[in-house]
Amino acid sequence: MPASTGQTLEFSFVGYKIQQLVIPAGNLPLIKLKQDSRLLSEVVVTDGYSTTTKKAYTGSATTVKGSQNENKPFSTPQQALQGEVAGLAVSVNSGQPGANIQVRLRGLGSTYLDANPLYVIDGMIINSGDLSRSATTANAMAGINENDIESIQVLKDAAATAIYGSRGSNGVIIITTKRGKNGKTQVRFDAEGGVTTNMAIPDAGKPLTASQYGELYTEGLKNAGYSAATILSSQNAYGINSGQSNNWYDLVTKRGSQQQYNVSVNGGSDNTKVFSSLGYFHQDATTLNSKLTRISGLLNIDHNISKRISISTNLNVSNVNQNTPYNSTYYSAPIASAYFLRPYQLAYNADGSLNSSTSGGTNFPSFYNPLYISQNDVHGLSQTRGLIGETLKWTIWDQLKFTSFASIDYNVLEETYYANPTMGDGSVYGGYGGDYYTRYFNWLTRNQLDYRYNVKGVQDFYIDATVGYEAQRSQENYVTAEGTGYAASAPTLTTLSLASTPVTAQGTYSNYTYNSIYSRFSANYKNKYVLSGSFRRDGSSKFGSNVKYGNFWSVGGSWNIDEENFFKQQNIVSAAKLHASYGTSGNANGLGNYASKGSATISSDYTYAGYSGANYDVIGNNSLTWESARKFDIGIDLSFFKNRLTISPEYYHNSINGLIQNVAVSQTTGFSNAIENIGAMLNKGLELTIQGVPIKSKDFTWSTNFNVAFNRNKMTSVAEGTTGVHDTYYYLAKGLDYYSYYTKQYAGVNPANGDALWYTDATRTKTTTNYAEAKYVVNHQADPKMFGGFNNTWNYKGFSLTAEFYYNFGNYVYDPIGRYFSGGAYSSYNKYQYIYTNRWTTPGQVTDVPKYVVGGIADNNGSDAAVSSRYWYSGDYIRLKNLSLGYDFKDVGLLKRLGLSKLNVYVRGTNLWTKTYDSRLPFDPEVDINGYNSLSIPKVKTYTVGINVGL
Repeated sequence: MPASTGQTLEFSFVGYKIQQLVIPAGNLPLIKLKQDSRLLSEVVVTDGYSTTTKKAYTGSATTVKGSQNENKPFSTPQQALQGEVAGLAVSVNSGQPGANIQVRLRGLGSTYLDANPLYVIDGMIINSGDLSRSATTANAMAGINENDIESIQVLKDAAATAIYGSRGSNGVIIITTKRGKNGKTQVRFDAEGGVTTNMAIPDAGKPLTASQYGELYTEGLKNAGYSAATILSSQNAYGINSGQSNNWYDLVTKRGSQQQYNVSVNGGSDNTKVFSSLGYFHQDATTLNSKLTRISGLLNIDHNISKRISISTNLNVSNVNQNTPYNSTYYSAPIASAYFLRPYQLAYNADGSLNSSTSGGTNFPSFYNPLYISQNDVHGLSQTRGLIGETLKWTIWDQLKFTSFASIDYNVLEETYYANPTMGDGSVYGGYGGDYYTRYFNWLTRNQLDYRYNVKGVQDFYIDATVGYEAQRSQENYVTAEGTGYAASAPTLTTLSLASTPVTAQGTYSNYTYNSIYSRFSANYKNKYVLSGSFRRDGSSKFGSNVKYGNFWSVGGSWNIDEENFFKQQNIVSAAKLHASYGTSGNANGLGNYASKGSATISSDYTYAGYSGANYDVIGNNSLTWESARKFDIGIDLSFFKNRLTISPEYYHNSINGLIQNVAVSQTTGFSNAIENIGAMLNKGLELTIQGVPIKSKDFTWSTNFNVAFNRNKMTSVAEGTTGVHDTYYYLAKGLDYYSYYTKQYAGVNPANGDALWYTDATRTKTTTNYAEAKYVVNHQADPKMFGGFNNTWNYKGFSLTAEFYYNFGNYVYDPIGRYFSGGAYSSYNKYQYIYTNRWTTPGQVTDVPKYVVGGIADNNGSDAAVSSRYWYSGDYIRLKNLSLGYDFKDVGLLKRLGLSKLNVYVRGTNLWTKTYDSRLPFDPEVDINGYNSLSIPKVKTYTVGINVGL
């Protein structure tokens, strides 16, 4: 750089002390920066609109480095966040690769709309969630390659999220991809491969073997009083005496495979920097027909046109092909079949062909053969997505900068569905097929001015100000065509054009638009005292004409205590920062594009004089507006012993008003329901993050990270007439957690005769054998009282061992289909192992499982008994979600001889161990956010080996 003798150069880098050098007459000496323990925590924080240092940041945000999750066998980036961020609950309730994942930040933020955080990738606000039409589940984020991620920022409080206005109340997750760096071109290749196996079913929930089922069924017939002749006839009808059986769970699951390959190129000069990558990911899950393949590419270019003008280009493309078998309790679902089907219903005929007979007790008179369905039905999805962004930065003068950003999110989903004509859902139609095409075109543009004012006369005091305008439009095109009537003699001919009878062909188009102005300011005095504020005015086409615009704001402040003179006189506390914020943000995510508008359906079902008519089906609401959250947050960050130990406790209080709900209206309006802003909810809680390096020596280092969150949710206002049962299993009322269970209370078993007992009221003092006499009671909730993560890494010379745990305590999970697998009322279905092992058989026996009676007389276990605390289970668990052991070759001579700059090999296992605390629990406790078991595709364990090579 041009400089003259006698001038002063200043050298600085994040985490190091600033050093100055007066330029000598001769050559410049070597400058070595020294670490500053008080500045090591000065990580860069970004909120998608600007970047700053942690000291100058007044909000609550957590950064997860992309390097922490590289090469993990995850098909979506949300999986990698589980247990990494205090207060962020990530529910991975399905083993289907690419499945949609439920994420909640600081509790449930909405009861009707989407309660997931907003996702932003490289400045683009993107469509997320499950975008599929026909497939069981499809995560819009499945196209993101984990190895392309530089960092993930999780924004929590108002100071962090208010800049996102009407879409930030559930938090914001910002994904920043890797960019090129100045220097020598670096090439990196990563490869990983291995196998996947089923996570073990809890012993209580394993289906019975053939001999166990036969024994239990025979005992149930005897207990019901059937004669020996009738019992023998029933046994023969079910094939119990045939000597033939199969294990359905083993038949519908298998050993799968996992592999991924990534290559990247990184480098550049002072003026141009490039990062590019290609990735291939394939996961064949352990359930029949469950798999995903992803091909991805990333190209990021940064170029300085001149000293004051630069441009950046982001191009992120992917194609995801996904097979998704039937899920949940569908008769065609492989996992549901493994529980519903008796061991004596035979998968194969005597000649080895698949059994498709629908008559006879050893065949499929009411259910389907899942092996036949998996071989002959089609459930496919292809998702092709392109994220394109272009940024222009112009430094008008040193204190004033202009940024213009434009992006496109283009996403096409092509889904194919085919149900064969012989067995399953398609049999009544002679085969059923459908093609579904969905195109999302989402563009966003943003223009922003940033100004820094150095306050005259006051040293180290500056004010940053930002103003900007943003516009976004999202368009959705959907075309579907369906047909029936396929040739049973040609099972491989499944294309829609071969259907003999068209059923429907239709298309829809919808869109929404946002227009926004925003501003923010920050005043910083010597990095001691920082005050910030933000304001955003959002307008949306989704809302009624009366309230199309909303205002959202925040104020925040921080005190970096370690910058005070008195603080520097001690050596125990390395850094201390107190921060607090208050403000508002909104939520409209998941609201229909025309929810505030009245709409009508035109159909030939309503004809007059030969013309199609219309039927009004949605009542309009011109006053419908955003859900609004008022957020208060206060926390302190403390570092000790030269940053060897960091402790960060935080308290939050989030009040959500104007909850959007679908409420009943007077039928004199001609409608039964309307969408209105009614109700309010509160989330408050504590978070604690502890990071430490207990041991640090020349050859050995131990790093640990622990986080925990305590959240309490309650309804603070409930619309008149809406108090009562919601979603079958919960009770809605002021003062209650939204997911408070409402069931009759199971009291166990009468030891004298094995009859089931229920409590007659909430006092739990009187019992009855008559289910109808039992009273419904609010008890327990689906939300955990405590959850978090605990990670440890041990490094010894070139070896590295990492163990990552996730835990969840204080909630209950519910099994709404448990009645099918527990009582004699559904004797034709298989049963849980816990029922067989613990059933009442002898007078005086103390157990919680009633006498097994075919017909369900003793346990009163018909469909009316489904809503019962008998099917509650403790949701407490601890899981070892990742264990890896690697070796990093540090021999420079060896690497040089091999022509490499880096060589690392490793082995990894995921979901290797789970500790539960309820011996009755028949399924994995990590279920839906709402707490109930839906017989999802089982999660998998993975065992992989990998290599990382740098050139």
